[in-house]
Amino acid sequence: MPRPAGWGGDPAHARDLSQAYLYLGIAYIGKGHEAAAKAKFREAVAQIKDLTLSPDKFPPKVIDLFEAARAEERAQVAPASAVAPTPAPAAASGKKGGSGKTILIVGGLAAVGGGVALAAGGGGGGGSTGGGGATPTTTTLPPAPRSSQTFSGSVADQEQRGFIVTATRAGTLDAMLTWQDRSIQLTVGCQLEPAPYTGCGTSNRTSDTTAVLSSSVTQTTYVILVSNYSGRAGTEAFTLTVLYP
Repeated sequence: MPRPAGWGGDPAHARDLSQAYLYLGIAYIGKGHEAAAKAKFREAVAQIKDLTLSPDKFPPKVIDLFEAARAEERAQVAPASAVAPTPAPAAASGKKGGSGKTILIVGGLAAVGGGVALAAGGGGGGGSTGGGGATPTTTTLPPAPRSSQTFSGSVADQEQRGFIVTATRAGTLDAMLTWQDRSIQLTVGCQLEPAPYTGCGTSNRTSDTTAVLSSSVTQTTYVILVSNYSGRAGTEAFTLTVLYP
């Protein structure tokens, strides 16, 4: 699947994105949306090729669906096998006993990635008569890439921190929040930045130290809120990754 230029150059960024997609996939499983979950798992594997899940930390259903998604992602990005050259009919020679030159036509896949597949045409050679025309090629345009921002900080009990993101078009905003203390429950929410600050979603907790949010958005500015209402004294550090159109 297509990635914005430069994503692969920052290992830490790739790791954050992979973790975000992983927990978004787990959240979709919890909602019964297995197709959406598999799509997120494939995004996670696209960021970290050797990503694996431990049976000690994840249930069998999550691992089975993740392994299926990883197999699909690897199959999609694997190099296409070269098609054996097919000799075209020899050109007619004007000289008796002379041999014409053999023209080789090499077929193959031009591109595979992000749902784009250019199929090799199966028509006859240009010099043959009665052959059918080449099969029309169907091209599916890939989805436009989303922007990504990673924030970090800490929140005390009964405190919120807000982070601004601006969507440049309509689409889906995904946010993944992680922290360390299992006895604390942080949440992530979304609201419009302009008054009257209409809410656009709240997170679901996917583990003791992660929460994810997914919301449809339009072309405008949003505030992503990290909240701590756990009732425990002290502050808790967090990392917030936001993907948005």
